[in-house]
Amino acid sequence: MKTGSKRSGVPEHSGHDYEKLLARWKSLTQRIGWKCSILSEESALPVLVIQNEAAAEARGGGHYLSAGVHGDECAPVWGLLEWAEAHLANMKSSPVVIFPCLNPYGLIKNTRRDGQGIDLNRSFQDSRIPLVAKWQEFLSGRSFDVAVNLHEDYDTAGIYLYELARSAPTGDFHLSACEEIIPRETADVVDGSDFENGLLRRDTSEEEMQRIVEEELDGWPEAIYLYLNHVRDSFTFETPSERGLEKRIATHRRFLEAVLGA
Repeated sequence: MKTGSKRSGVPEHSGHDYEKLLARWKSLTQRIGWKCSILSEESALPVLVIQNEAAAEARGGGHYLSAGVHGDECAPVWGLLEWAEAHLANMKSSPVVIFPCLNPYGLIKNTRRDGQGIDLNRSFQDSRIPLVAKWQEFLSGRSFDVAVNLHEDYDTAGIYLYELARSAPTGDFHLSACEEIIPRETADVVDGSDFENGLLRRDTSEEEMQRIVEEELDGWPEAIYLYLNHVRDSFTFETPSERGLEKRIATHRRFLEAVLGA
């Protein structure tokens, strides 16, 4: 996937160029003084975790942001980076933890799975997986107000959102902020689940989450594991991967701006 655009922030390279992604994150964190660490080495590739001083010192509150758990969904990693380059320097008081790309092997190879053939987004409970074990260890004892997991879907034509929330609904507002770039998905059923105007707000009881994991998903997505163990509210945002890369990147950035008020 290529783009020849000269517009600032849009990668003038393949959307699957992990080396350039790393270089820009390292440059950004050095410039603004955020902590950038290697969480794990997977298939000889570093998986980064980035946090500000407030997150390093606090154990609760703030935001958890991630992208790239499925490597064939490349716009989220660049949308997250673009948002960060525009806004991170101003986010000092509230804790922020960022996983810029949880599956670098998959991103480079343009594949959903990691180097061991694992769909990580059905495996976040499985501490036998080295990356997951490191991820769980990093999150141990931490809690967040909001988690945002960025994804894409090649079967849809519009944006949509899974909302797991213990607080008042905000998902419709967040989608409204994005739909001028890419409109909402109009299908009533997406990936086997019932949606209304691009939004699925789940029954958030622990019992229902367990049922979904066991009966519908056959594994633990990042969002559900986080919701049951570490976050108050969880948003999984999806763009249609058959749309142009620039628009998808811009839409992920806009979604983050809506959620974080930046």
